[in-house]
Amino acid sequence: MADGGYEIGETVWAKAKAKDEWWPCQKCDVPDGSNGTFDLTGQLILGAGEHCVFFFGAKNFGKVKFIEKFDDNFEQFSKKSKKKSFLAALEDVEEYNKGEDVGAPVPSAASKGKGKAAAAAKPPPSPKAKATPAKKT
Repeated sequence: MADGGYEIGETVWAKAKAKDEWWPCQKCDVPDGSNGTFDLTGQLILGAGEHCVFFFGAKNFGKVKFIEKFDDNFEQFSKKSKKKSFLAALEDVEEYNKGEDVGAPVPSAASKGKGKAAAAAKPPPSPKAKATPAKKT
């Protein structure tokens, strides 16, 4: 298990402050160039009890203090907002779970067999019938 019992790549509910709304996110490693507090090398600084997440819908990174299992809390948290941005984030999670690329740093397990790797794995097209040579005139 990773930091706090959450795996890197796991879909979670997260919020930065107690008063914030729960948001669908992906637990991730600290990316280069993410927003937040940085040290002199440009790395995001995580304090005690903080997690780095990718926010679905908004497609950005941040650090949060509050994190909960996604599936265990879906019924409760998914009905908290009717904002377009929140609904778009839930749609991103659904697409992500189907294997679609929504910008998340860790590809979903369902994405295996899609994209460039899948294109490379496709069998070559069947050879065309040989053309008959043109008659000389």
